[in-house]
Parts: sequence; structure tokens; C-alpha cells
Amino acid sequence: MAKNCYGSFTIIFFSMALLLMFSSIPLLAKEEYNKPKTPREVLGFYTEQEGTYSGSQPTVNSQFNNLSIIAPFWYKLDDKRPGSLIDSVTADHKRKVIQSAHKKHLKVYMVVHNLLYEKLEKGKQVASKVLDTDKSRTIFIQNVRNEINQFQYDGINIDMENLYLADRDSFSQLIKELSVVLHRDGKVVSVSVPANTGDSRANPWSPWFDYEKLGQFSDRLMIMTYDEHNPRTAPGPTASVNWTEATIRYALKHGVPPSKILLGIAGYGWDWDTTTDKALYSSYSLLMDRKTKYNAKVLWDSRSQTPHFSYVDEKHHSHQAWFENSYSLRFKLDLVEKYNLRGIGIWRLGLEDPMYWKTIPEKIKVHK
Repeated sequence: MAKNCYGSFTIIFFSMALLLMFSSIPLLAKEEYNKPKTPREVLGFYTEQEGTYSGSQPTVNSQFNNLSIIAPFWYKLDDKRPGSLIDSVTADHKRKVIQSAHKKHLKVYMVVHNLLYEKLEKGKQVASKVLDTDKSRTIFIQNVRNEINQFQYDGINIDMENLYLADRDSFSQLIKELSVVLHRDGKVVSVSVPANTGDSRANPWSPWFDYEKLGQFSDRLMIMTYDEHNPRTAPGPTASVNWTEATIRYALKHGVPPSKILLGIAGYGWDWDTTTDKALYSSYSLLMDRKTKYNAKVLWDSRSQTPHFSYVDEKHHSHQAWFENSYSLRFKLDLVEKYNLRGIGIWRLGLEDPMYWKTIPEKIKVHK
């Protein structure tokens, strides 16, 4: 009798142990699911109206809770006076935008670029004159510092994309010197760099930039993971998921801490006229209008994890349009979480699929 009782007790105990073990699995999964997310920065590049495309302010007004930083695209290098800046808006406009952003608890980074001259080569020449000597770099840094302090910017984004290979080291030196000065004022230094995969898929301008040194000297490296396919290439995705991940892995391999990486996100697409071999930079809204006008069907490319569609226009020209939408964005945000990156940088506010602003807070916690 005692032996039978012992056997029964053993069975009951074992059954209870199994029940407890299996019942704890969903609880663990639930705890993991509810695990607090790391806050990520969401930087939005900010422009005024571009042709028929509206400026970025309406997006800032409606989506400021889903943004951390705006970076107004207002300054380029002066092609006549090395180290000086040319601005595209008035002082009053700067103050209005910056003060409005600060009231919305957004940080504002001043963007300085070497683009939009009459010739592409000129961008290289203008940058080279700034980078060339200690004196010209010092003049540039002082002008930047004065502008930042006058208008109360929180930091800067250096967007000198088009450089001579010979200026690679002097550009890194500029970022080092700039950081030393601006850090004294408590300002953030970020650098936009072309996507580099370390192979034939790299941006043609990529070798101009020393990821290791720039990652060391700057506070943020904004990797422009877009334009994998562009007007110089055949039609294809703006940023395939594998190419994007290869870019992240290249940066990490070359010593850039994940805590400094902002992953570039395209808010736009390209519409290739394959009859004339030309491509048109297009907003999401414009592409959807064309899709409707020509009764095109959006297809999903599972290899690149991006959408596209084709159509024939009234001139009988064949077109291919590749772009980003809120669904393709999910795969990029998964990479941000996978590699524990600092966040994302969107080019540019006002062009994107409006559903971005539903997807972003669903997938990541926005740093405020």
C-alpha cells in the first residue's frame, strides 16, 4: 500500500513539474515580447519646396512625436571664399523653423554640403579648397561655430559627398578638428557618408571616406543607404535589404560602433524611362499617381524586399518604377534592431509614404 502511494505521489509530482515547466514558456515569451525597446534616433532631413514637391515643414508639424532630430538642408560651401558658407534661406526663416522645432522637443542639426553647383566637378574643387590647409579648415570651423551658436543649432551634419580621393585624409582631419571645437560647446557632429559594401556594389564615391577614422572622430555616421540603383545604373531597388545589411556589416567591420550609426532611409523612388535611358527622382505620392493613371500593378520583389511597377506612357515609352514604402521600411527597421544601431536618417521629410509614420513607432521606440 505504501509503495503504491509513493508511486502515485511520484506521478503527481512529475505531472505538476511538467505543467509548471510548460506553463512558464508562454510567460517567458511574453516577458521577452514586452521587453523595453532601446530608444532609436529618427533624423529627418528637412528641405524647402523642391520644384513641385512640398517642403518638409508640414511633415514636421504632423509627425514631430515620431522624430528626434531635423536637419535643414540650407548651407553649401562658398565657391568664391574658401571656408565661408552660402545659405539658401533668410535669418528670420532659420529662427522660425529652429524655434518651432525646439518647442516640439526636436533637436536641429545644421547641414553643410558641397552639392548643387552648376557642374558636378565643382563640388570637389570647392571642398578641396576648404580641406587643403590648416588655415582654410580653421576658417570653416569658426564660421560653422558662429552660425551654430547664433541660431542655437544642436549640432551639425557634414554632407560633403563628392570629394577627390586625395582629400580623404584631410576630410577626416577636418572632422577631428571640428569635433574638438564643437564638443566644447556641447554640440553633436554627424557625417553623411556614401554606402560602402567593400565590393563592386559600393557607391562610386565610397573610397573617398575613411569609415574607421570618421567613426572615431564624429558622434554619428549617417550612412546613405539609398540609390543602390540610380540614374547611372539599370533599373532596380533603391535599397535592397541584402545590400543595406552588407553596408552595415562593412561599417561595423571597419570599427564604427553601432551606437554611432544612423541608417539612411529613402522616402522616394526612381522612375526609369527605359526607352530613353533616363530616370526621374519621384516622391511616393507622384509614383502612386502614375500607378493609378496608367493602371499599373505594384509588385513585390522578394529578393530585395522592395516594391516596383511597370507601365507604358502616352508616348509609348516603357517605364520601371522602384521605390520604398511602409512595408519595405519594416525590413530596414528590423536591421536597426538586429544590429542595435543608433537609429535612422530619412531623405527627406515630405516625400515618403505617409504610412511610414505608422510603421516607425510600431517597429522602434523613437528617442525623444
